[in-house]
Amino acid sequence: MDSAIAIGPLMLAVDRGLAVLCIVVFLGLTTLAGRFRFPRVSAVATSAIVAGLVTARIGYVAAHWSSYADAPLSIFAVWQGGFSSVAGLLGAAALLAIRLGRTRALAAGWGALAVAGGLWFALQALIPPVTYGPFPYHLNLTTPSGARLPLDRFRGRPFVVNLWATWCGPCRRELPMLDAVASRTGEVPILLADQGEAPAVVSGFLNREGIGAGHVALDPDRGLSQALKVAGYPATAFVAADGTIVQLQLGELSRAALADGIDLARKHR
Repeated sequence: MDSAIAIGPLMLAVDRGLAVLCIVVFLGLTTLAGRFRFPRVSAVATSAIVAGLVTARIGYVAAHWSSYADAPLSIFAVWQGGFSSVAGLLGAAALLAIRLGRTRALAAGWGALAVAGGLWFALQALIPPVTYGPFPYHLNLTTPSGARLPLDRFRGRPFVVNLWATWCGPCRRELPMLDAVASRTGEVPILLADQGEAPAVVSGFLNREGIGAGHVALDPDRGLSQALKVAGYPATAFVAADGTIVQLQLGELSRAALADGIDLARKHR
């Protein structure tokens, strides 16, 4: 599950940035090993990275299978995120062992992998928890039919707010999944807040896509975007019962990421 650091309006996906950094470190170390003593290490480094990414995805899907069982094709939606670092490291280590055998080159490859993996876990531990502040309950939204929809109605319970727009491709892809989860009895409330569009535009889109308006709200002045410092869509805020925003995710959500965020909001104290 991705975390994010807020730098003014800019959001940087920390997990993905750290993953790229650690891959670069691994490649750098294996290149050095190959140049000075173990050429076979650098020759298999790329294969080890590919194996690590594949097993990292497999490990994440296996751990969140209940979220993927209803839509197995979403397993291949890797742009939504969802990788297990431990499974990835084990997969890369196994590939190195298969390609290098019991040689000193394997020790060099595993050493480079250990440094990169250790860097990952060390930086994860050092990064302070992200705080997003309280949710802006004072904002007033409307339903697609024009009725007033105060956000105060969600006080005292965990809920999810998804910021979207009809022109946003990733929003359109994830909206049916969000609507389906929001419609489940007893589920944490999910509010689908359209940003800045006219009621006729939103209603026409919902009718064409077969999405009910029961969980949809209109935010014509984009007050939520301004309050949450969101410059792009989709964006999803997970709010705990005490009004704390425990996670703010930019980009398309997977079913597993949605389930993880809801669980985080439920457990927050």
